[in-house]
Amino acid sequence: MTTPERATVVADRPEGYSLSQAVAVGINTTSPAYSLASILGPMALLVGFATPVVLLVSFIPMALTSVSFLYLNRRDPDCGTTFSWVTRAMGPMPGFIAGWVIAATGILIIGSLAETAVTYGLLLFGLDDLAASRAVVIGGASVLIVIMVALAVAGADSSIKLQSVLTYLQVGILLAFGVLAFVSAYRYGLPRFSEEWVNPFYWGAEALTAAMLLGVFAFWGWEAATNMSEECRKPTDAGKAGLVSTVILLGTYVLVAISVVLYLGQSNFNPVGDSGLVLVDMSVSVFGPLSFLVLLAVAVSALASTQSSFIPGSRAVLSMARRGALPAKLGLMHPRFKTPWVSLTMLAVIAVTWFIAVSLVSENAMLDTLSSLGILVAFYYALTGLSCAIYYRRHLTASVKGFLLVGVGPIIGSVGLLVMLVIALRSLWDPADSASGTAWLGLAPPISIAVLVLVLGVIALVIRRIVAPAFFTSSAPQVAHVLESPFMLDAEKDVPEGGIVLDCNDPLERAIRAIDAYAMADVDRATPLYLAFGIRPPGVQGEEYETVTDALAQLGERTFAIVTKRLKSMGFTSIFRFYVDADAKRSVEEVAERLHARDVWSDHHADT
Repeated sequence: MTTPERATVVADRPEGYSLSQAVAVGINTTSPAYSLASILGPMALLVGFATPVVLLVSFIPMALTSVSFLYLNRRDPDCGTTFSWVTRAMGPMPGFIAGWVIAATGILIIGSLAETAVTYGLLLFGLDDLAASRAVVIGGASVLIVIMVALAVAGADSSIKLQSVLTYLQVGILLAFGVLAFVSAYRYGLPRFSEEWVNPFYWGAEALTAAMLLGVFAFWGWEAATNMSEECRKPTDAGKAGLVSTVILLGTYVLVAISVVLYLGQSNFNPVGDSGLVLVDMSVSVFGPLSFLVLLAVAVSALASTQSSFIPGSRAVLSMARRGALPAKLGLMHPRFKTPWVSLTMLAVIAVTWFIAVSLVSENAMLDTLSSLGILVAFYYALTGLSCAIYYRRHLTASVKGFLLVGVGPIIGSVGLLVMLVIALRSLWDPADSASGTAWLGLAPPISIAVLVLVLGVIALVIRRIVAPAFFTSSAPQVAHVLESPFMLDAEKDVPEGGIVLDCNDPLERAIRAIDAYAMADVDRATPLYLAFGIRPPGVQGEEYETVTDALAQLGERTFAIVTKRLKSMGFTSIFRFYVDADAKRSVEEVAERLHARDVWSDHHADT
């Protein structure tokens, strides 16, 4: 039995990433050890003992967005993720900008991650003087980026093995740190429980919002796993990996946050060192002679993320090139390694150039680059959530599950991110408050960078629309057909065989007549019943075919609903619905053949 091409489930591949390996990429792209080390100190100073709760609150919009990635990936497992989905739901121009922003975020973050990996790698080996040299760090980071992109080009085997090892290593160290920090805090006496621990608003809305922005940064990157649909053995594993990696990160983050807050609370959250990374400053007290493990975790975290952060941008460029939004050469795959080597190389060259240029402008300029990421990330995450609700809008009223999971949830997540985006713009507006302390192009550096990315994206869009207009003229917004449900269709499930096919192609009264004629009292009510409906219109082609197919599918949906209600009222408990890409007669035959049905109930030839 078949379904239309747009609802076809992509077959599993014998080779590629497993679900656990895709999860490793999702975790590594967030750089968990580095992210936690960076945000926990500032967050604790903002909201004190409420830090773990605020982490949970900041996780909410990310979790709601991760649901969007899961369900959009189910019907469109494209490596371009947000680019492809926004194009499908909103049209080619919003889609182009979304893909452009994804590629830009990778370029902006890579240099900082490589710099951190080199700096803490040198500190790990006691080379403090070299770590303090800007020339050594900038040069080393540039070389590291080249090495990481070479590994990414070299293929899945070497890349994913490194990713998996680094994942287990840093998560293991973080969990050990969390347990030992809790033991240390317990030994000196835990602070008394108060309302502050569970009330994120305890220190006011402004402090909460600032802390949540730090939390969003900590979770950013998990969606890299969803960009790997074309490299996973099961394309649908990419969406699952994005969701699973988010949950793992949440558990690890909250555990470490609780331990760190209990530890810092003993000194009224006074800084315990001057590195700027609270886990590093606490390492001696927590790990003792094994304190180097924290340096190792931070270095490994940044190293792993340096490699995996290339994935979203390069896959977005690959997808855009395939669709004609960007030059086709950017979508070329390596003949041996089967990786998008052109897009990877291009992004690496731009990333190194940007990193060196910004580092030479100011030692703090990279911090402004990181601040601009919050603006860009909130932008394209929000677009993803909105695209989910827009694309699946016909399914929002079909069930409570659809209303909540592909409607209310994604919209709330998107609105939350947009609110934080506005607040971030307000907090970053004054150039004097930036890391560089000066204005760039009349604006604060983080805002200037974000605006520059968007302006360049618009310029590129205009150029491509003139040079290669096909993508922009042939990619009209779409709405999900009944066969493009965000949830699994019965045709995609493991359905029990040996049941009875009910022909639902005739007018509704005939289907009801067939039920009344054949559903005798002696028919076992646990017998599987297969409702068959053909959606291929005879003698129709072109755009009319699409329109008629949509109308037939909607008719089938209404017929199925009424017939299902009738069968359930008669006591039948195992009912499955099948939309078949065939005419009425063949649809019944295909369902019967596939499921080895023992009988067919049909009033197809009855007299009216």
